[in-house]
Parts: sequence; C-alpha cells; structure tokens
Amino acid sequence: MSNRQVIRLVLLAAGVGLLAGISAALTLWLMQQVSHAVWSISDAIWYIPLVTVAGGALIGLTRLHGPSPDLDQQIAEAQDPVHLHRRKALFIALAAIVAVGFGGAIGPEAGLLAVVAEMTAAIAIVLGRSHADQRVIGEAGVSGALSGLFGSPLGGAAYADDKPQAPRALLLLAALCGLLGFLLAGRLLFDGGLHRLALPAYAPAGDGTDLMMAIVPAILGAAVGMAFLFLHPMLKQAIETRAPWPFWQPVIGGAVFGLLAMAFPILRFSGHHEIEPMLAWAGGVGMAALLLLGLLKVLALSICLSTGWLGGAMFPLIFAGAAAGAAALAVIPGMEVSVAIAAGMGAATAAGLGRPIAAVLIMLFIVDPALFGPLCVGALFGYAGGMLAPKPVAH
Repeated sequence: MSNRQVIRLVLLAAGVGLLAGISAALTLWLMQQVSHAVWSISDAIWYIPLVTVAGGALIGLTRLHGPSPDLDQQIAEAQDPVHLHRRKALFIALAAIVAVGFGGAIGPEAGLLAVVAEMTAAIAIVLGRSHADQRVIGEAGVSGALSGLFGSPLGGAAYADDKPQAPRALLLLAALCGLLGFLLAGRLLFDGGLHRLALPAYAPAGDGTDLMMAIVPAILGAAVGMAFLFLHPMLKQAIETRAPWPFWQPVIGGAVFGLLAMAFPILRFSGHHEIEPMLAWAGGVGMAALLLLGLLKVLALSICLSTGWLGGAMFPLIFAGAAAGAAALAVIPGMEVSVAIAAGMGAATAAGLGRPIAAVLIMLFIVDPALFGPLCVGALFGYAGGMLAPKPVAH
C-alpha cells in the first residue's frame, strides 16, 4: 500500500469517526427531546402503561415490513454499509428513538447505530473505491458512534468488534475522532456531563483492602448479570412462540413492562441517570432491597429486548449491577459505597455482555479511575459467572 493510500484511509477513518460522533450526539439529543415531550405531560402512575403501550404500538408499526435486527446484527450490517438496506435502517432508527423516548429499559445504542449506518452508507457509495475502503468507512462509523456514546475510545472500539477487518489503528483513530465530535456537539446540545456517574468521592487506601471488600458486591453483580443471560433467551423464545406477529410483540412488551414500571417507576429509561435516585430510594426501604431492584431491572431489560424494543444492554446492566453491588452494604456496612457500586457494575456488565475487557474500558471513563481495582474484581467475577450461564444473546 502506497503512502498516498495510507493517508487517504487515515483521513477517511478520522472524518467518518468525527461525523459519526456528531451524528450520535444529535440522535441522542433527539431521543431526549422525545422523552421530555412524552413524560412531561403527566407524572401520574396510571400514565406509565399508557405511554409504554403507545410506544409499543409505534414500534410495532415500524416492524410491519419484518422484525428488526438485534444490536449485534446492526453492528455487522453497519460495518458493511454498501449492502445496507436503507429503508430498513430508517425504520430501525425510528423504532429505537421511540423505544428510548417512551421510557424503555434499554440503552440508546440501536438508534445511534441506525442513523450512523445511513450516513456511512452514503459516504461509502461516494468515496468507497473498493470493498476494503467501504469496510473501513463502516467500521469507523460504528467505532466513532459507540466511542462518543460511552465516552471511551478504547471501550467503543472494543465493543464494536473484537475481530475487525480494518486496521485497529484506524478504528482507534476513528473512535478518538468520534469522541471529539460527540463532545463538540454535546457542548451545544446538552446541559451538564453525559458520561460520568455521580458516585461518592473515593480515595483508595493502597493496601488492597478495597479489592477484598469488592468480592461480595462482585458476586451479587455477577448474579444479576447471569440472571439476564437466563431471562433474555427464555423470554425471547416465549414471545416468538406464543406471539409470532411482529406488530403485537412490542405492544405486549409495552403492556407488561408498563405494569412493572407502575410498581417501580425507577425501572424506566436506561438507568444511566438513575443511580442517585436509586440510592435515595434505598434510603427509605433499606439497602438489601437493592438486590431485588437490580433483578427487576434485568427483568425489565429482558422484557423490552425480547419483544422488539430496540436498544442496548450496557447502561441497564450498569444500573442493575450498581443496585446489586450496593446491596452488599446491608451486610458490610463499613464498605465504601463507590467500591460496592463499581464492583457490582463491573460484574454485571462483564457477565451480561460477555465482553469483560470492553466493559472495564467503558466504565473506566464513567467512574473515577481510582475505582479501577474494584472494577477489575467485578469483571473477573462477572466473567467467571458468565461462563456458567447461557452464551449472551445478541443485544
């Protein structure tokens, strides 16, 4: 490969990554606007199932042309953009925006990837001189979008694909540019930080005691991650067997999820911004109840994903793991709250996603780097627990 070709690919990866990050920020902003418009109408409990059933019906309308792909299938399709079905990607984007905006217990990854897939398909048609060029464009777009969303270039690139066809250096460049584009757009679109979790301040003692203390919350976090691995395929098979109609699946999911959210409104949304409300909720009912809340979040996530509510599992698993990890404070009251939460998050995401390295790399940019040790303990237990459970279903 000539120097000119190398320079061209570098510019392609950087430019596509930057545009992907900007597109991801715009799509996330649109999701937030839909969410605000929908949920600002009423805060009454009875309003929750009305919204979720309506959201399910809107998602069902986008599925009349056929069921939508899961998140891993979306990533694979976006990485080969020229062969992407453009109309299908548009419906996926609309369905994912509705799923997030109408309170689904899922992350925004699906909508962001669908929008970026449309963008990279157009770029690949114009600038892709070969299939290799087109593949670089597609993979760079996915890496840039996920890097921007997660706030982690290494984590976004690792989550996108652990066996990319494009050179890893190009994808890392795209991920860095994607984060830059997301942050630049985010400064104009969003108020406050998007990536960091507001956890209590923590200063490690440096004697390894935090690693020992992290074991119990790591076990609890791994348990909720394993619960997801059992629940998701079980519910997915049940809904496909008993209600095989693409339109009615998300409607049924919206009804069941809405009833669950009536009892526990905190289960709505991805969970990324609900960590502080979760701890406040535990102050009234006791820390032990957080283990139940973590399991209920996994149930809500499984219901949404198995019935066609498009989204990702990363942020809901972070919430579920944080809740389960914090439940350890009921039996170890002297433990640092941040250590318990970090260990639980690391375990739940490593188990539920089956990608422990990507989970740690992503969360290292979400929490204080001083919590790297408890995160790794959690990821280790989560990885071990995931080996005892069914293989993660694509999500």
